[in-house]
Amino acid sequence: MKMTDKQMKWWILLSPTFVIGLWEYIRHQWLLPFISMEVGNWLSAGLVFLVTITLLRRLFRRYEQLQEKLRVERTQKAVLEERQRMARQLHDGIAQSLFLCAVHVEAIKERHPELTEWGEIENTMSNLHSTIRSAITNLKNPSDEEPLEEWAQRLQLLVDAFTLDTGIAVHLRADEDEEKTLTSKEKVELLACLQEALTNIRKHAAASEVKITFRMTPTGWSLDVTDNGKGFSGNPFRHPDHFGLGMMNERALELGAKLSFVCTGGKTTLRIAKEGGR
Repeated sequence: MKMTDKQMKWWILLSPTFVIGLWEYIRHQWLLPFISMEVGNWLSAGLVFLVTITLLRRLFRRYEQLQEKLRVERTQKAVLEERQRMARQLHDGIAQSLFLCAVHVEAIKERHPELTEWGEIENTMSNLHSTIRSAITNLKNPSDEEPLEEWAQRLQLLVDAFTLDTGIAVHLRADEDEEKTLTSKEKVELLACLQEALTNIRKHAAASEVKITFRMTPTGWSLDVTDNGKGFSGNPFRHPDHFGLGMMNERALELGAKLSFVCTGGKTTLRIAKEGGR
């Protein structure tokens, strides 16, 4: 039978009193000829200590569980608040600026309808608008479909949506048992980084295959995203069209992790790895 917190408190209060009373009765009735008063007093203190610590151990475990639950709730609250802040920034900054750009583009188009690039410009702006709207929606509603703890399932949903949208084959390896030690913030930030990585592959890599691997290491974890696309030249973080990499790098730094690229054998791997501190 599971003991409630209130019952546990009463047991802690009453049990030492009952035990010491029973011990003193037994000692005075039958043990005085065999145990001196001084030894009996030491045994009394020892009995009280043993009974109390036995009961308190269970209370301490309960207290530690509550503390861990509170820590998780605080972490999740901080993550959700940060997502709301980012959603507001996207809406009040980029989304509204993009709308004003669309208005100006439309005005310029009316004055110069002969240009042939209007279709491409409008299509790019439409894609940007859809991407930003989707990002705002995801930031505001991070757990409407599945809780943060179901990280492997959310990874699979992200991969399935990418494959359906692009037709690019994705091989995912991320065991549920491996990600249990991730914090809620790590799960949210890694999902955001993975989404950005897949977006970059769709836009720039011209790849036909992607491999995603998440693994725990003795001192941390690593997330690898490998594609067989055309790769890159120079420093990808300084490319004017790759501002998303800077955002991913900032997310990695917030987690105490490092973002890096490896190009070998005609394949490009983006790696986010955290070592130590676990």
